[in-house]
Amino acid sequence: MSKKLQIPNRIGVFHRYNQKPSTMEYGYHYDYKDHLPFTPPLSKRHIRLWIPESYDFANPKPHPVLYMADGQNMVDRYLSAYGDWHLDRVIRDLGKQGYPEPILVGIDCPKNPRRRSNELNPPYPITRPEIIKDEYPNHPIANRYIDYIANELKPYIESILCVDTRKEATGIGGSSMGGIMAFYGFMAYPETFGYSHSFSPPFFFYTHDQLDAMLEDNHVSPETHGKVYLYVGGKDFEKIFVEGTFYMKKKLMALGFGKDQLGFAHDKDEIHHEEAWYRYSPAALKFWLKDLR
Repeated sequence: MSKKLQIPNRIGVFHRYNQKPSTMEYGYHYDYKDHLPFTPPLSKRHIRLWIPESYDFANPKPHPVLYMADGQNMVDRYLSAYGDWHLDRVIRDLGKQGYPEPILVGIDCPKNPRRRSNELNPPYPITRPEIIKDEYPNHPIANRYIDYIANELKPYIESILCVDTRKEATGIGGSSMGGIMAFYGFMAYPETFGYSHSFSPPFFFYTHDQLDAMLEDNHVSPETHGKVYLYVGGKDFEKIFVEGTFYMKKKLMALGFGKDQLGFAHDKDEIHHEEAWYRYSPAALKFWLKDLR
């Protein structure tokens, strides 16, 4: 990394992340630990900031921002137990094609699976007994998780970096539990997030009536809401994600979401894994960024 792009003091609590070895090939990675208001008082979580090399610290121009769940999975395989999305490579390649390169802001997930499920799922009771398991949410609080991003983390990022603050340049993303969190953020916070990167969302947690209620409760419409990209695979464990994702696609189309606002991909041969989400991220990010060029 160039010494000319050492992060300025105004970044505050963020520190350069220099873990070795690392699989990150492009960009600048910083992190700090923060207490999330919905977690136990003494607990802290890594907040990760990835900045593309196209960001000019001396004369910065506004960059889009994508806020992501499971921040440890964004750019470095050695930070994750399962693998990473290789988003540094994806964004580098998009930049070469003339797309704006977004800044990534990620929140690491908790180590406890039940806590992660609670943090990332919409605040609706799960009533389907055939899918309720120990690690699934019993007190879902995605509203509090997203409120933290929208009202604490986002203003902080905007105070320390030159970012495009328009809602259409502000995305929220994730996969699996993070995917349904990103979709809920799209529904419930349309004035904040103009794009949802929703990969393998577990809509199967909820009945069709509950999914309908989520859309109705949040007054989802193409006039008030931005873009959403839904992806689902179809092999092995991923099979159970398919029906609900297709149902949500159908509902959004019925509400009037057209191809300019609703992106969709289904690959029946892909499993539930970061490598699949990596392969489909370029198309999803192009769908978001094409109107920001």
